[in-house]
Amino acid sequence: MTSSSYTPSPSRFIAHLSLGFMGLCLLVYVLMVGRAILIPLVIAIFVWYLINASVRGLELVKIGGKTIPSKVRYAFVIVTFLAGLGLVGTVISSNIIHVLEAAPEYQRNFQPIIDRITSLLHMDHQPTMNDLKQYLDLGGLITTVATVFTGLAGKTIVVLLYTGFMLYEQQYFRHKFSVMIENQKTEDHIRMILQKIDTRIQRYIGIKALNGVLDALMTYALLKIIGVDFAEFWGMLAFFLHFIPYVGSVTAICVPSLIALVQFGDPMIMLLVGFGIGGIHSFIGHFLEPYMLGFNLNLSPIFIVTTLALWGLIWGVPGMFLAVPILAIVTIVLSQFPRTRPFAVLLSKTGDLKENLSHEPVLR
Repeated sequence: MTSSSYTPSPSRFIAHLSLGFMGLCLLVYVLMVGRAILIPLVIAIFVWYLINASVRGLELVKIGGKTIPSKVRYAFVIVTFLAGLGLVGTVISSNIIHVLEAAPEYQRNFQPIIDRITSLLHMDHQPTMNDLKQYLDLGGLITTVATVFTGLAGKTIVVLLYTGFMLYEQQYFRHKFSVMIENQKTEDHIRMILQKIDTRIQRYIGIKALNGVLDALMTYALLKIIGVDFAEFWGMLAFFLHFIPYVGSVTAICVPSLIALVQFGDPMIMLLVGFGIGGIHSFIGHFLEPYMLGFNLNLSPIFIVTTLALWGLIWGVPGMFLAVPILAIVTIVLSQFPRTRPFAVLLSKTGDLKENLSHEPVLR
């Protein structure tokens, strides 16, 4: 019997399936047990990619017709990142206490609005805030968001340490890779694939972060013009929620809209805020971001929702922030190898992977 006519037996298939399932269970267990170490590490990897993507982007800047030296670019990006991190910390710390103090007042202000709605609908029973609290607990929602921000801030030092070590050790990556693989042809081929993956991931994370900043600034400007309380905090929230499709957009629209309704008591202002932020998200998500990326990952909504639920179960809210970027990176990596490309097609929405990197510059 030739190898081409060989067909695995059902028992062998079941054994492989069982081993795969046990391996998956072990992986989930390790992810849950080691979350205190792994979450800062994964965030640090994203920050590391973001710094390298920014340094790569500065190659386009010419001073006197010459490219800025690499060390100068790294120093500028790192200092800018630390300054931005300090600004974010200042905004969060100066707003988070006031937001938590105002949350109960917002909750109480909902009662007159509920009375008006039930009166207009001619309802026999007017629900109280206690009746609706299990469905609409605005104070609890704001407290949860604030707790997440506080938890992320507590991991900042660990993330910065991980990022610093990766930036230091990346100068040795090329040498390590050469020592690991002795065959020059194999090394060149694998290096080319890894460079494509690296370039695409840097591009994705860099542009995603840039559009997140734009989303935050536009949201802040809109809320500030209208006069919604804590516009800086909701703008900062919009940046993080930009990384969560569907759920993130809905949250980024609904929470400031509800705050505007409670603050002003005018449904028209609530609609103005909702449609305004919704327009910002639509413009960035459906037009600007695909245009800047030059490709569309076309991730399947089913896998996006499943990934959000899975990482939310494993790592909680931080897992939901990281879920889709991780899925995007996995899709990018899978699409670069012939044997794994079918899995990338499966993860995509339409099966069309627009991933021509032949004209993209290779990182050095």
